[in-house]
Amino acid sequence: MVKYLTEEWAKQAKQIVLDELDPKKDLKNMNAILLNVVQNVPPENKTVYFYIKFVDGHLEELLASPDEAIKQKQAEFTVTGDYVTFIQISKGEMSSAMALLKNRVKMAGNKMKALTITKPIDNFNACIKKLQTEY
Repeated sequence: MVKYLTEEWAKQAKQIVLDELDPKKDLKNMNAILLNVVQNVPPENKTVYFYIKFVDGHLEELLASPDEAIKQKQAEFTVTGDYVTFIQISKGEMSSAMALLKNRVKMAGNKMKALTITKPIDNFNACIKKLQTEY
């Protein structure tokens, strides 16, 4: 079991996505770079950055760290929200689109493009929820 949003979790999440998701079928040849800003992460209520880069449906990078250097990476979308909300999304209890609609997360970036990637992102989240994760 790995701790959610640790470097080890990110490494295992990347591997399961590479092993199980088809770039064309599951990820729709998506080109997107997301920076998730996860706030109020226990036990110190710190912020953790969760960076994901897809090129032609291939997951090129998946990083998770409290290191603010990740913020310097180029991102098309920045999604900011509370730790509990990101857990619900990662567990499949709430879709990323529903989190946006309910104002549980805030997104900066092209809203029209965001609509085109909601299904591949939900497939990504469904895949990583298979990890044995300690929240």
